[in-house]
Parts: sequence; C-alpha cells; structure tokens
Amino acid sequence: MTPDTPPPVVVIGAGLAGLAATLALAEAGVPVTLLERRAIPGGRASSFVAQESEEPVDNCQHVLMGCCVNLIDFYRRAGVEDRIRWTRRIHFLDRQGRVATLAAAPLPAPLHLLPSFLRLPFLTAVEKVAIVRALLRMLLAPADEGTGRTAAEWLRAADQPPGAVARFWRPILVSALNEEPERCAATYALQVFRQGFLAHPRAYEIGIPAVPLAELYDPCVRRIVALGGSVRFRARAAAIEITPRGAIAGVRLADGERLPASVVIAAVPFDQLGELIPESVRALPCFRACRELDVSPIAAVHLWFDRAVTDLDHAALIDRPIHWIFNKGKHYGRPASEGSHLGLVVSAGRDWLPLCRGEILAVAEREVRAALPGAREARIVRAAVIKEARATFSATPAAEALRPPSETPVRGLLLAGDWVRTGWPPTMEGAVRSGYRCAEHVLAALRRPRSLLVPDLPW
Repeated sequence: MTPDTPPPVVVIGAGLAGLAATLALAEAGVPVTLLERRAIPGGRASSFVAQESEEPVDNCQHVLMGCCVNLIDFYRRAGVEDRIRWTRRIHFLDRQGRVATLAAAPLPAPLHLLPSFLRLPFLTAVEKVAIVRALLRMLLAPADEGTGRTAAEWLRAADQPPGAVARFWRPILVSALNEEPERCAATYALQVFRQGFLAHPRAYEIGIPAVPLAELYDPCVRRIVALGGSVRFRARAAAIEITPRGAIAGVRLADGERLPASVVIAAVPFDQLGELIPESVRALPCFRACRELDVSPIAAVHLWFDRAVTDLDHAALIDRPIHWIFNKGKHYGRPASEGSHLGLVVSAGRDWLPLCRGEILAVAEREVRAALPGAREARIVRAAVIKEARATFSATPAAEALRPPSETPVRGLLLAGDWVRTGWPPTMEGAVRSGYRCAEHVLAALRRPRSLLVPDLPW
C-alpha cells in the first residue's frame, strides 16, 4: 500500500467491530467494502423476525454503560445516539419483592454510589462492610492485581461472605462478563468495578436501546454508503487470499467472485477465522492460540403479555435463575394498552442449553410471575426463546494470553472483534475498540495517522 493511492480495504463481518472499522475508514475517505454473509448487520447484537412475533426480536438484550466511551462514540458517528435511553438508576428486585435502586449521589467518585449502596435491603451490614473493604482494596491495588486467579479466588482472599458473593458480586460479574466468578479472570472482574462503578460518577449509568437492535445499524450502513463505501449483504467470504510472500491479495467469495485488496480486516468470530485463511497461516502462533479460547453462552426469553405487568423499565433479579428483566415495550415507547413485552436474560447460561423450548418457557413464566405481582393474572400471548451457545469467549484467567493483537504476521491482514486484545473483556465496547484500532493501523500505513480511540473517563 502507498500513501498516494488509498488501497482497497475489505472488511469481513458487519458486527460492531466491522461496522466501526468501516465507518471510520469511510469517514477518512478510504475506499472500503464491507461484506456480511447475512441479510442484516449487527452480528451477535442484532435482531430477527421470529415465527412467534410480528416484529423484530433482539437475539438478546444488549446494554451499555457510561464507561463504554468508544461504543458511545460509534453511536454518535452512526447518528443513532438519540436511540439510546439512559438511566442513572439501576433497579434490583429481590425474592421478597423489594425494589432497591443504585443511583449516584452528588459526591465525587468513588463515593458517588455509597449512599444508595448502603441502603440495599438484600445485604446485611456485615456484608456491606466486607464489600466496601474489597472495593477499597481494588482501588489501592496495582493494575495487574489478580493476574492468574479467578474472581472467586480473589473474593475469597478478600474475605467476602457467601451472601455478598451471591447477591452482589455474582449478579454484576455474570452480567458484565458473561461468566461465573468461579471461571472468570479476577483481572477482568476488577476492571468491571474499577471502570464501571468507581472511576467516574457517570460510568455506571446504563444505556438501553429504544429500538430493536437491527434498527441501530441501518443508519450506519446508509452513512457508510453515502461516504462512498460499499456494504454487501448475503456476501459470504470463502477465503482470504495471501501471496507466497505473505501479503494480502484479496478475498474470494463463496460464489467465486474475487475482490482484490491490499488490506483485509477480518471482523469475524475467532472460531470462524480458521475457515478463511490457508493452513500454513493457520499454523502461526497467533492464529493457533486464539483457537484455544473457550466460549460462554447466553439464553434470552421474550414474553408478550396481554396487559401492563410492571412500571419498572428494568430490574436485576437477586437469587433467581433469571438474571435481568427488561421492559422492552416501555423502552420502545409503546402505550401500556398494547400490553407488555419483557426481555429476560440469563448470562453464562450453560445449564439452559440442554433445555427444550417448553422447559425454558416454564421456568421463565414461573420466575416472572413470582417476581412481578402484575404478571400473575396476565396472559402470555406469545413467546420466543433464543439460545446463543457461543455468545462470547469465556473470560477465564487463561484467555488474555490467547487473544491476538489486531496486527498479524500477514502483511495487510488485521483482526477485529471483542476477542482480540483490546484491553477490555468480551463486550460491545471491546468490539468497537478493535474496529477503531484496525482503522488507525490502515490510516497510519497511509501516512494519514488519526487517533480514533476515545480516552477512558477520567478518574
């Protein structure tokens, strides 16, 4: 590639990482083509029309936090920041039916959440003191604290009572990392609390899409095209072609079409990358290592009721097999007279994978009726079940060493996705960061360096 003539860039995969990279390059005037094998963008964070529904259904509820500065920046660039509803109140619902709220007080970080935390009714005074001590330990610990240990091991070393783990640490970590404390890395766990709850008074705030996920990406696709880029759906990449000298030559599609390129950004899941590259390249250490990453599932259930069943727009459930309830009808601004559409989430849901649809719906109905009094007499008019067996990579202590950087030994081949080495656990924020980083590499090679990554919120 030369700085005088921008090279053709091909991006494979229209998930968040691919969209972020493509949009950034199109904005910089770089000729770019985005390939997506499906008919819609969004990857794992998208929507589909289920047989049980007449409307788009999210494959799982995805939310962002105030600390997700690059994801927020991507939504701004895509022109959809007004489609995210922000709340400064995180609601918890315990088995006694008590609603508790975590919300910032007018205090500097890290004290901003302390008053509302101390009022949480499902934690004892002893548990609260232990949690505060552990949070203080996190603040004072070095950046590499917890390396090689699981979150559960770190919490035991921090003398956390079982009740504190079950009703505070576990609900937050499983939701944020899609992994159990017994499996997830302590380093990722500490990052969640440091950056999400302690660093900045607005870092903890939750952003919930006010439209089905697929509708978040359509404006992004239109903007890419308006800027001169190309987006091709139902275009399945069959192979990334590499010259004998180890440089990118192009991409071959499943129908035989060949797209010449001097840069390819592979924004595909790590377990699909090997299908696209030659065996000789697949054997290189960075590609071989990422194949050893494990996966963690998510289960989602959508329930439509014939009436309004709750005024809450969301709730994290304590001591229940369902982790979160989201009032999607309320998020979408639909009147209560149209009934309720609830989205339920079970993160790290390995036990749910063997269950059939009827078994999952039976548990979901039982738990929702138990948690929400307004649902007990309501009639379920339709339901949908989604199981994402490979939702994210498993954020274990071994995972970080297996994650490759975006740059590869193949000249012109870059990797993007939440699974590459982004400095973040498997999140939408990490995916966007990887896409921006790939775009930065391309622009630097063109001698048009540009900083795209947004700095973290200040401590």
